[in-house]
Amino acid sequence: MPTIDNRTLLVSLQATYECINRYEALLDSETLKDPETIDEILMLYYEGFNVLKAVYQQQLDKGESLPSLQQIIPAKL
Repeated sequence: MPTIDNRTLLVSLQATYECINRYEALLDSETLKDPETIDEILMLYYEGFNVLKAVYQQQLDKGESLPSLQQIIPAKL
C-alpha cells in the first residue's frame, strides 16, 4: 500500500467521515427515489473510513504526534 503523510491521513479521515454524515442525512430525509444507490455508496465510504481509521490508529500506536481519534471524529462510527 502506498504511504501517505499524517496530515493527508488526518484530512482524509475527517473528509470521509463528513461524506458519511451527508449521505446518512440524505437517507434520513426520505426524499430519495433510489435509496439503494445511497446505501451502496455509504457501504463504500464505510469501508474506506474503516481502512483510514485503522491506519490512523496504527500511527497513533507508533507514537506519531496526531490528535486522538476521539478529538477528530465522534464515537458513533
